Amino acid sequence: MRRALELAENGRYTVSPNPMVGCVIARDGEIVAEGWHRRAGESHAEVDALSWCENARGATMYVTLEPCAHHGRTPPCAPAVVASGVSRVVIAMRDPNQEVDGRGIEQIRAAGIEVVTGIGEAEARRQNEKFLWSVTQKLPFVLLKAAMTLDGKLATAARDSQWITTEAAREKSLALREECDAILVGSGTIKADNPRLSRRLKLSDTPWTRVVLDGDGEVPPHAQVLVDGGRTILFTSSPPLDRAPGLEVIPTDGRTDLQRVFGELYARGIRSVLVEGGALVHSELIARELWQKMIIFVAPMVVGGHEAPAIFTGPPAMRLTDAHRFRFDRAEFVGRDLMIVAYPA
Repeated sequence: MRRALELAENGRYTVSPNPMVGCVIARDGEIVAEGWHRRAGESHAEVDALSWCENARGATMYVTLEPCAHHGRTPPCAPAVVASGVSRVVIAMRDPNQEVDGRGIEQIRAAGIEVVTGIGEAEARRQNEKFLWSVTQKLPFVLLKAAMTLDGKLATAARDSQWITTEAAREKSLALREECDAILVGSGTIKADNPRLSRRLKLSDTPWTRVVLDGDGEVPPHAQVLVDGGRTILFTSSPPLDRAPGLEVIPTDGRTDLQRVFGELYARGIRSVLVEGGALVHSELIARELWQKMIIFVAPMVVGGHEAPAIFTGPPAMRLTDAHRFRFDRAEFVGRDLMIVAYPA
């Protein structure tokens, strides 16, 4: 199962909106075939592994997610598993997708094949956290990302933010763009930096979307993300008169409601969102507990200043019991900077 989980990782940047899945076929303790799901619309991991196996009869199949039992872009996997002649199937976790949700396991067991579940389940759940959230909550998985100083500032009082972190941390940060369906920023980030919000590492060839929140109608009409022809969704109270190809405008009445934003994005097929700022967007996400994961890059510097934008500028907690609390998952050095991964408490 460890090997199957390793194989599944190969699809991290290419399978959305599908889950990452790896599969190993073994006989007498020896691996005879391997496979993984490479991208949406192509063979699932089980079928891929079976295509490399001359004879699976009597072997054991290890797969990180329950084989599907429904027709999607590809035929269901459970019948293929049954037809292969394997005598045992070990599954890390059940697929909570309402179109599967135990039906694949039932079909395989009904054919007289032994099925074992729960092996490596914690690792499998972590690996597919975006898929599991979106398929059960019908909302995109929200990953909040920020680069900040040790005193929590996203920029100086003069709004100088390039560069707080080292190149190593920035590259790690750019990799997060490759695995999310959309990159979301507020109008302040567009006005200050005029970013392209591009995928520069070329790890993924799947389409992505830029999302801009502009409740006050302040985004310049010539901003790169509005005119470069790439897919952008603009939530704004001041729709532009001219719309470049790829630009979708969703009118708002003043300040954009984030809950509505995420609902609109899910309806457009977006299953994961990387939120890159700025301070007001981060603050609202934290205050309203609308995020599922947080990755913070902390630079070994302080800049001070009451007017310098901080990662949280929402209403202050008067008592520690009222503080917004997280659960630190892990921390590691990336160059000279510290990367902290956290989840809601």
